Amino acid sequence: MLSAVRDGSPVGLGAPPAELPHEALEGADERPPQSGLQRRSVVVALHGRRAHLGAVALGRLIARGLEAPLRGLCLSTEPIDASEVPAHFGIAPEALQGMVLDVEASDDPPGALASAMASYGAALVIVASHADDPTDERFGVGQLAARALESTALGVVVLREEPSPPRLQRILLPLDGNPSTASAITPVGEVARKLGAELDIVMVGCASPREAADDGPPVSTPVPSEPGAMVAPLYVDQPQHEWPAFTEEFLARFLSAIGHCPHGVATRFFLGKGEPAAEIARLAWQLASDLVVLVWHGQLADHHGGVIRDVLARAPCPVLVLRR
Repeated sequence: MLSAVRDGSPVGLGAPPAELPHEALEGADERPPQSGLQRRSVVVALHGRRAHLGAVALGRLIARGLEAPLRGLCLSTEPIDASEVPAHFGIAPEALQGMVLDVEASDDPPGALASAMASYGAALVIVASHADDPTDERFGVGQLAARALESTALGVVVLREEPSPPRLQRILLPLDGNPSTASAITPVGEVARKLGAELDIVMVGCASPREAADDGPPVSTPVPSEPGAMVAPLYVDQPQHEWPAFTEEFLARFLSAIGHCPHGVATRFFLGKGEPAAEIARLAWQLASDLVVLVWHGQLADHHGGVIRDVLARAPCPVLVLRR
């Protein structure tokens, strides 16, 4: 495993830290014009037998990071008044303090969530996948979370376990070296900057053919699939040759120029090895990640769809899926 650090301290996992060239950073700490995220609400889906308080707390953190209002969407099979929502979920009223509450009564909560999301001016929706929820086998999560993932162009945060307490100090962001993937990550940099979180970037993709004959696991780098894509340097086992220059170019191009990540965000860069989903999950455990961010193009019947399913199943923390 190779790593490099930007605006942080080396962690002893490989190559020396690499700093971005000054000219690549001019204006990088400016938010992109018309990003469309400010003042758009963060929505927390409230459902099941008891509201997922971890989802509410995480929603507050993300809303603060995006400087956005927080909205709670209560999904119930029977009509209830907004004032009855805390009692309905068996939680204290102060747990929902400061949230704008909406109620959708429906025999089809996943359908009601999809309809509501289509009409909301929202940036992100947060959905808990309760252990007792019916499972959608395509995603390996609860049906409500699955419907949110497939039916909305918004970012969707899926939680399995209830973090105690929830935090956003370390964010794991896998990138595959394609510009279209990096173009979807703007919200991540904005949240990290506001909350003082650090980004751990890992380059993953398809196993590189040039490593297939090696005894160790292949470097998980993408086959170039679009103009401007990057693959890992040839001499990954000799970082003094290409690694520093590659790190500088990768971060300058995909994180700063395309992803609009502010320069003030501390960043570490890793080169993945082996099967992408397994590597993402392994790093999430090893680095004690508080959030994993995935960029998805909306298809399940391909390599990327398999990665989405496996990470949702294996990640030890909430997973944010951004549509591109």
